[in-house]
Amino acid sequence: MPLSRARRLAEQKHEQIFIVDDDEAVADSLKSLLEGFGFHVRSYNSGADFLGDRRHRTAGCLILDQHMPGLSGLDVAACLQREGARAPIIPISGRFDTNTKQRAASLGVTTVLEKPFAADQLVKLIRTALTERN
Repeated sequence: MPLSRARRLAEQKHEQIFIVDDDEAVADSLKSLLEGFGFHVRSYNSGADFLGDRRHRTAGCLILDQHMPGLSGLDVAACLQREGARAPIIPISGRFDTNTKQRAASLGVTTVLEKPFAADQLVKLIRTALTERN
């Protein structure tokens, strides 16, 4: 799909992407990248900050860092599951062990993304998640 068409589709849908990552540089980079593809992006530096903002109920897709102080990405996913939220979740991390992958699967998270990853890989996962959700 040509980039300009992808941007138009994302803008037309007004998909909100939420990034939760305690590493400000990573969050800023991801935000800039996804905004370049036409997504509307909001970022948070902790799971607690994200959960405290009720706007997350309108999320099109969530990008959650797995390893953060306090609540991990999958802890946030578990909270959202208890609330009945249905937004697709893509956990990211530099390391996913077997137990973490099994926990993700038990929460309905089918895809985890290991760092480092290519920008087009993330965008493709987001598009797939949004398409499958709709």
